[in-house]
Amino acid sequence: MSEKEKIVIGIDFGTSRSGFAYSFIGDKEQQIYGNNNWSDFKTDSAILLKKDKNGDCRAGANLIEIVEFGQEAIRKYVEMLEEEEGELYELFRYYKMSLYKSRTFVKSVAGSVFKLVDVIAMSLQWIKDTALQHINLTVRTPIETDQVRWVLTVPAIWTEKAKHFMRVCAHRGGLIDNEDSEHLLLIHEPEAAAIEGFFSANPIVSEEVFETGKVLILDAGSGTIDITVLEIDRSQRENSDKIKVIIPAKGGSDGSNTIDKNFVTFLKKFLGTDDFESNPDFIDLFQKWIEEKHRVRLDYKKATTPIRFTIQESLSGETPVEELVQKWNEGKEKTDQTFIKSGMLNKRSIKLSKAFLASLFDKPVNNVLENIEKVFKKYEQTLHDVKDIFMVGSYSNSDILYNAVKKKFEDDPYNLTVLVGTNPGRAIVFGAVRYGLNPNILSSRTYEYNYGLLWYPRFEEEKHKQSKKISKGNYWLCKDVFKLLVEKDVAIKADYVKPQEFISMGRDLTLEIYRTKRELDPNVVYYIDEDGFEFFGSTIIRNIQSENDQPVGITIEFKFGGTMIKVGVVNKENNMTFPGTILYKEKNI
Repeated sequence: MSEKEKIVIGIDFGTSRSGFAYSFIGDKEQQIYGNNNWSDFKTDSAILLKKDKNGDCRAGANLIEIVEFGQEAIRKYVEMLEEEEGELYELFRYYKMSLYKSRTFVKSVAGSVFKLVDVIAMSLQWIKDTALQHINLTVRTPIETDQVRWVLTVPAIWTEKAKHFMRVCAHRGGLIDNEDSEHLLLIHEPEAAAIEGFFSANPIVSEEVFETGKVLILDAGSGTIDITVLEIDRSQRENSDKIKVIIPAKGGSDGSNTIDKNFVTFLKKFLGTDDFESNPDFIDLFQKWIEEKHRVRLDYKKATTPIRFTIQESLSGETPVEELVQKWNEGKEKTDQTFIKSGMLNKRSIKLSKAFLASLFDKPVNNVLENIEKVFKKYEQTLHDVKDIFMVGSYSNSDILYNAVKKKFEDDPYNLTVLVGTNPGRAIVFGAVRYGLNPNILSSRTYEYNYGLLWYPRFEEEKHKQSKKISKGNYWLCKDVFKLLVEKDVAIKADYVKPQEFISMGRDLTLEIYRTKRELDPNVVYYIDEDGFEFFGSTIIRNIQSENDQPVGITIEFKFGGTMIKVGVVNKENNMTFPGTILYKEKNI
């Protein structure tokens, strides 16, 4: 850490909820604090923004001002709609998942299209400002932005492009003064949760769950499900080799929001329309569903008391609710869990059985179980001695999900112990802070791909394909060769550097990076146009010249083992170092 840094602030930027926590550097107790007015130090991931004119970015409109963030943003937006004052305002929710899907634009609740980078950057700006304002109420000398080591959590299954995107947003949001700033660290969410479990003040969690051995971390959040397997070595507690990530992260987009989508799908079928998600009455109805979702438990399907939802006239249109109910129930028996009853006193209400509401969990929960099982089958030899499944993330509070995981994996053939963190909703942001205080806690990671460079070595008759032979001045070279940098499924230390030496002639130098999941024989030459090889990204080194315009020796350092793959450049003439930038295969921001 630099001497200027005085505090670590961790930001858990989630699909449904976001927040921050912090700890002061030098505090021997490493006490972690946050906003106690928010549950688990987090609020809703909803942002209300003002634009400079009607329309969206396709009509030239720009987002120019943060109005509110969190629960207050939703309340104020509904109020504006009811007062018909919302023409210049846009509410965004669940926009983090657009990044998971590699999108660069996002729709507001009203359906307007804007740049995703602007929405996320303004969200991070609000969290930054709120965090510093909160902290500065407690200290004599105000903390400035450049005195902070920021730690931002990201799903482990995100691409390198998505992680780089978050650094861009952090820069635009004012957290850091450049995209490569060392004042910002990224940490995978399940790794952060494991760090919190490892250092937990609760001795039962710390000593019994995170004893020496292997543990599967199931990070079940609102948007994504992240599965990571770690190997803990408590004998090295005072050294840097403590936690190893032993398989590449797995998972998918089967978080608890999938259940919400199932409820919305039901409403669309019941109402016979999908044009209602910007309606304030729908927003109220959806909030009631969210509250009820958190009450759904394992015994819910046996309960006979239905749950009442009010369908306002703005949602049903000219069709009476009783008529919609009658149409829905055609062909169904009253014993069916999907059978709907009309309200007796409130003619605008419907009664949904608890069995039906619980059934909305079935497919999402089964997808989680299948993802875990796939991990164990794919890495059977490596994971045969895993002892525990440790559940974190807000979705882990679900009684249905926990019991499904327990039923599936506590008996033969797995015989695992399934545990939920003492505070699963807070574990990730706490772990982010602890990682910022001690980045060496994670000693190594593994990759799902082999990574290498597009290379042009001297042509060798006995070694290379004749079709790849090309002339370069007085030499014969071999084109399209894949030069391996790191192997898949092999532990890579967090500070691992693979240097490559070049001579700069004062021109731009472009290196292309490729990857493959193929099993590679070290005695075989592989080519990047063969099956299974894909372009990953490129790095451009701008014209490096010596003072007397002579060729300059440079070392390009490919850095693996961290949360992101990075590139550094060393000018061997003056030992000056500077970061390189990887341009990924997806479209640039």
